[in-house]
This record gives sequence, C-alpha cells and structure tokens, in this order.
Amino acid sequence: MNRTAVLSALLFVALPIGAALAENSRSIALVLDASGSMKARLPDGATRIEAAKAAVADVVGKLPANARLALRVYGHQSPTQRRDCRDTALLVPFDSVANNKSAVIAASRGVQAQGYTPITYVLKLAAEDLAHEAADSRVIILVSDGQETCEGDPCATAKALAEADAKLVVHTVGLGVDTAARYQLQCIANVARGTYFDAKTGDELGRLLGEASEKAPAPVKTQIVVARPRPGRLEVKGATQDGHRVIDASTGQPIDLIRPGTGQKVTDIHPLWPVVELPPGIYDVTFANGLWMGIEVKPGETTVLEPGILEIKNADFQGHKVLEPETGEVVAELLASKNRVALMPSRFSVTFGNLVWPDVELKPGKTTTLNPGVISVRTSQIAQYEVTGPEGQLAGKVGTGANRLALPAGEYTLKLPDQTVPITLKEGQVVEITIK
Repeated sequence: MNRTAVLSALLFVALPIGAALAENSRSIALVLDASGSMKARLPDGATRIEAAKAAVADVVGKLPANARLALRVYGHQSPTQRRDCRDTALLVPFDSVANNKSAVIAASRGVQAQGYTPITYVLKLAAEDLAHEAADSRVIILVSDGQETCEGDPCATAKALAEADAKLVVHTVGLGVDTAARYQLQCIANVARGTYFDAKTGDELGRLLGEASEKAPAPVKTQIVVARPRPGRLEVKGATQDGHRVIDASTGQPIDLIRPGTGQKVTDIHPLWPVVELPPGIYDVTFANGLWMGIEVKPGETTVLEPGILEIKNADFQGHKVLEPETGEVVAELLASKNRVALMPSRFSVTFGNLVWPDVELKPGKTTTLNPGVISVRTSQIAQYEVTGPEGQLAGKVGTGANRLALPAGEYTLKLPDQTVPITLKEGQVVEITIK
C-alpha cells in the first residue's frame, strides 16, 4: 500500500466496507495537520504534507458520492514565529462528495505547512462543524504528526465532547509521532469511542491500515457507577529531583497524591516515591519541557511514563539551551553543574555557543549523551578570541573569564589578532591552545 492510503483507510474506518450507506447516515470531518513539522520527510523521501495531500486526493476519489465530508486544516495560515494558536480554517464545508470532491482536492493542494499545532481548539471547532449535521454518526478523523503546542488538553476536551454528543466518534492517526504525541493521540481516541493508528514506516502503514479498513466505530457504552472506583497508580521512571506535578486535565489544577503503602500525601512524583496513587482520570504531568498530556489512569492499574534523559559531557558553564525544533522555544538549559535532564521523549536541538546540534532524539527510558569537543585557551592577556565554523560563521568566543568552549565535532578556526589557528575537533576531544 503506498503512502496515499493513510487517509483512505482511515476514512473507511468511518465507512466500513460492506456497510450500506444511507444518505446523511454518517458525516465525516477530516482534520488535517499543516504545522511546521509536516515539512519533515518520510522514509520514502516525500514530505509529510505532500503525502497528506496525495492521500486526500486519493480518498475523495474512492468515497461514495453520497458520503458527507468536510475538510478542516490547521497550522497553514501563520508561520511558526507568530505562535498563532487560532490558526485553523474550514476550507471546505460539509456537502456530499458528489458536490465537493473537486473543492476538497483543490483546497488541500494549496495548503502550506508552517504553523503551530492547536489540537484542543481544532477539536472544539470540528465538533461544532459536525453539530449542524443531521447524521446517525458524526466522525472526526484527526491527522497529526505532533502533540498540542497551545493551551488546553485535547484528551480532556475530546472526552467532554464525546460525553456531550453520543453520536460523536474521534479517530486519530499519528504520522511519525514521538512517544508523548502518541500518548496524547491514543488518549483522544480512547475517550471518544475511536481508534488510534500509528504510522512509522510505509510497510507498517500498509499493514495497520489494512486492518483499520475493516474496523467499525466502537459501540456507545453505558456505565453505571455504584461504588467509588479503586484508585490507579502513576509511575515516572527516572523521576528527577525537581519533581513532577500531576495536573487534573479537566480543571487544570494540581492534585494531591498518595504514597502507596504509607497513606502519606505528597505534592509531586519524586525519585524517593516514583509511584503514587490517585483517582482514575485523565492527567497532565509536568516535565522540564512542558506538560506530558493525555495520561489516562485506570482503576487498579499502573500507568508508566518513561521520559528520556539528555546528558551533555564537557558542558559549558555558559550553558546549553534545549530547543523544541518546531517552535524554537527553550524547554530546558543544561550547565556544567547540572548536565542531565529528564524530558518527554521527542526530538530536540541543543545550542553550543552560537551553533546548534540538530535532531537530538530522546527515546523512552534511554539516556542520550552528547559528547562535544572542547577548545581551551590559556593566555596571560586579558582578551577574547573568536572561533568560527567551516563556513566562517561565528561559533563562539573564548578567552579571559571563559577559557573553554564546547562545540560539536567539526572544523574550526581560532582568530588571533595577528594570525588564525585551524582546529579539527573530534567528539570528546579537548584541544588546549596556549597563547604566549
């Protein structure tokens, strides 16, 4: 199955093969991610947004003519620097495929990936779009390659929307997502009677979507609670000394936690008590790089979070900023005195002087270690000297007061007043230069 099959198979989740489609029996809101990260490439070389456009054209051509469909896109109108958390538009309103086929294809082709990922806001608007549809079932198919970058918790929002509308189903598909985004998208589908689909490679995509094409929406459940449910447990493996607060996703307020076996109330998850008890529900957990959202705790079960650990050897005293690559926001800062941090698993960029070490991947439960080289200068003079990279860009300064500079491996030049010194820097290598 080629990459264009992703949305096609997902739409057939909402319209199972072999089911008789009465007119207006099901209305589908296709919600497409066009945030900046959708410019990243898939294993076959195409960008994620190119694959999504091709999939839209493919699926519209295969849907029954009387199917009701609308196209909403988010992140396509404003550059990332604008931090626009209201960047979404209903590009094509609901109509039968017979009437809006050409409009959906044309609108999707004109989309440019560039902005933020306001999933919570978009879910609310998509539900409002569907509310006007006289259908037996109202379906949202949310396509995303990342997690929420704006205010709100999309999982808590999806739960509230599903409780308010018994006909609403939300399916989610993750395109090359990291662990934290996968948790969030899974939670959205779980609480809104839907199914989550995870696409990592082309082969896996074909297999998973083949199965998904035969899956019907989950039936509506009626739950009668006759006793207080048992508490659940939440564990953070590799919890840090700073602690991790647990936030009730529906209220936005921190909650008190219980240390198992002691009954002691605590305010956070800590290395001394990495497992806590709490009521069943949906929570957000604080980490250095923000909230790990959409954490579902079930009665009598233990939900385990495994952050990734980022470590920098030979870290500078001036510090190294850890950047979220899509938004450019600083999520943590490491120093020589504090060179490790626990973060939600994802990809990051890390600053070294004026340079950036790109595409640093943190995996769940694993430690990723960056081992830069170091240029060390000894001089009896009061001076600072520029260090430039292979293309002449300023990498940093070194001299009196800051006599060492940690940089990624590469070719550099130390600029002295009367000469230049070429330096080949390897990972973990310390190059000492004495200026007499």
